[in-house]
Amino acid sequence: MFAPLRRESIGWDDGYEDGDADEEGCYGLDMLNWVQTAQHRVGHVEKYSTTRSHLGIYLNVGLTARYRRPSGGTVKPRLFGALSILISKHPILSAIPAGVDTPSPYFVRLPKISLSEVVECIDENTQPRSSDWRAELDNVLEDQHNRPFETLPNQTLPFWRICVLEEHSTPTHFTLIFIFHHSLMDTQSALSFHEELERYMAQDTGAEVPDMISTPSTPLPPPLEDLHTLPISQDYLRSQEKQHFPPPDSWTGAPQSLPVKTRFSSLWLTPAETHNLVNMSKNEQTSVTGALQTLITTSVFTVLPSTYRTLQVDCAVSLRRFLPENITATPLGCYVGSFSMEYRRMTSFSWSEARRTKAIIEQIIEKKGGDMSVGYLRFIPDLHLWMRQKLGRKRMSAFELSNVGRIPASRGRLQYEIEGMLFSQSASACSAAIKVSAVTGRDGRLVLGFTWQEGVVEGDMVEQIIRVLKGEVEGLVVQS
Repeated sequence: MFAPLRRESIGWDDGYEDGDADEEGCYGLDMLNWVQTAQHRVGHVEKYSTTRSHLGIYLNVGLTARYRRPSGGTVKPRLFGALSILISKHPILSAIPAGVDTPSPYFVRLPKISLSEVVECIDENTQPRSSDWRAELDNVLEDQHNRPFETLPNQTLPFWRICVLEEHSTPTHFTLIFIFHHSLMDTQSALSFHEELERYMAQDTGAEVPDMISTPSTPLPPPLEDLHTLPISQDYLRSQEKQHFPPPDSWTGAPQSLPVKTRFSSLWLTPAETHNLVNMSKNEQTSVTGALQTLITTSVFTVLPSTYRTLQVDCAVSLRRFLPENITATPLGCYVGSFSMEYRRMTSFSWSEARRTKAIIEQIIEKKGGDMSVGYLRFIPDLHLWMRQKLGRKRMSAFELSNVGRIPASRGRLQYEIEGMLFSQSASACSAAIKVSAVTGRDGRLVLGFTWQEGVVEGDMVEQIIRVLKGEVEGLVVQS
């Protein structure tokens, strides 16, 4: 999630200030009346997300589910009923960032949410035709990841939305895209959101649901630093004081720059390929993430000129395992960190490198959240300045892998049931050149979402990487 951080100065203030005097111009008078009495502290991770979205550096995250339904089953009434329960249950769904142009942003709470304003239904007949519904989905997701969340005059839209793709050619299925601002939650939260949505849609009572749903007054989930000390050692602090540059033989794409136009493409492994990758990883004493990260690295090296000898790779990790049990059980929040590791050029995929990757991940996990960039955020006094200073500089990393894992099996066969899943996100002006987002659905397919910034990485290069990666996975199937 984070590129390596550099210590700019010390003197961070953990407090937050009242809103600026120009809030009326941002929100409208009616909203101002309750905004002033309903401010909620934003944690360091959330502040990081609100700042970079305000600057246009990184916009949003998406988790898409392909649902099976009874033939001819109507989506919207059941979806509205399920959303009304979720909105009433999870206060973070009513939170929107305010004061985002200041060093001390904060959350305010929407008193009501209009379901018709957060749900968009797209008929496949209105979309450009493609021979593959997955190609159509990639186009829709690319558009969604270029649409920022904004607080506009006299509008009170939440910082999440849903897009439903109706497929008349396959009436037994529909696709539901959940797009959200990263300050509200992480992708593990979005996975839980989909699971709850599935359960409530299956339990639909047929009762009429009003369009305007009142939001709860219960507290927002606590920020990460309220739940974990995120310790930073003196050695780590000293390492962050140094100016970081990638080695001259390391590929990182074009320098960090604005504006960001996100490009997106997905790779859907077959159930057999996924099953084989899981089993071989286990037999080779590594993890799926370790194998996958090494496979992607091999594919990137294959496409790059031989003059590039090293690659820096970022890997996102969930910190939920180190948090109190009640937080793990109430999962809508942002509790994620990351780390970086280096690879030397490989001429072919190596299981020993996959084992090395797993060992490094385990070493990071053994620190239980210590010495991570997420913990170092508290030492950055001005995130706006820090991020602006990155622009024009070289990136540190070639790609970032975020693997959210596999969605748990459903409890019995439901009328409306999730099958396939796709994890995606916006490109970023100030992090790895390519973002790879992975999730495995109940259909047994591991799906990878590739994101890159137009002008930073050539689209042809990403498509080459995807083709090579697909070939590498197919080669493992043959070997097995």
